Amino acid sequence: MRVFVTGASGLIGSHVSKELVDAGHEVVALCRGSSDTAYLDHLGCRIVRGDVRSDADTLVPLMAGCQRVVHAAAQVYAGGSWPKVRESNVDGTRNVLTAARLAGAEHVVHLSTVAVYGGVSGPTDEEAPVDNPIPPGDLYARSKREAEEVVLGIQDRRGLPVTIVRPSAVYGERDRLMTPAIAGVLRFPVVALLGPGHNTLPVVYAGNVATAIRLMVENCSGGEIFNVAMDYPLTQRSLFEGLAAGLGKAPRFVTVPATVVRAVGGVLARLGVSAPGAQHLPLERVIDLALGENPFVSQRVRARLGWEPPFAHETALTRTGQWLLAAR
Repeated sequence: MRVFVTGASGLIGSHVSKELVDAGHEVVALCRGSSDTAYLDHLGCRIVRGDVRSDADTLVPLMAGCQRVVHAAAQVYAGGSWPKVRESNVDGTRNVLTAARLAGAEHVVHLSTVAVYGGVSGPTDEEAPVDNPIPPGDLYARSKREAEEVVLGIQDRRGLPVTIVRPSAVYGERDRLMTPAIAGVLRFPVVALLGPGHNTLPVVYAGNVATAIRLMVENCSGGEIFNVAMDYPLTQRSLFEGLAAGLGKAPRFVTVPATVVRAVGGVLARLGVSAPGAQHLPLERVIDLALGENPFVSQRVRARLGWEPPFAHETALTRTGQWLLAAR
């Protein structure tokens, strides 16, 4: 199949492109004019230059002949500017799906996020309502929830089949946000863990997410939603230790009691401080995720599509750390 991938030079988009090429599909990669496409060129993708913020008529010719579309482009952090985030994530989604319909694409996989659930207090699967409050400052979650409304509206009114995938926090090679921030912390000889560090984080590896998306491209026909938020259990300590190993570091870890973390975090939040690598999330939300257990149930994608994540975190974190070293 010929698959059109938006955000192809980004973290998830680049992994999806590789997964699709390795499976024998042709990838048409949408990249902005300033994007580095060396990795995609190496894969043999056909590069088209454009921007999801362009109107649908501009995007239609770029999609010519594509049977499937994977919409992975998103603005994760834009310096706290709601208009910029909404333009990319909401208006951009409308532009891409409208163009896909006009270009004759048969199916779209839309990349969303578990952040659309808002604050959750227990195990959360795809049947959970998407109506819990989202803090006004969580621009990313707000925009992705609104984008899903756009997606479902186009599917219902225009008949374009869409599958929605909701990952948790994603790391991996070509990550420009979370893992570089953690790597910056790991350069110190002593590193603090938030709480005991044994809780399971809502974090997945991009290569495993890409496998799930490839299965959706090949086997789904729209109208479904999948959490891809737990590939293998990953504790906070294991995340730090695994990435440190990939970076060739061996810091000493100390634990900070959860009560102290929450108290200090509350003060910093009131001062407007954000967490490095997670500026798109309110600080209190980052602390909740760091101290709690991964609440997002990801069984449907396993049962429905036979998703078997190919990469263990030990391997994935080593690869990510080595990529960071090379990128520097």
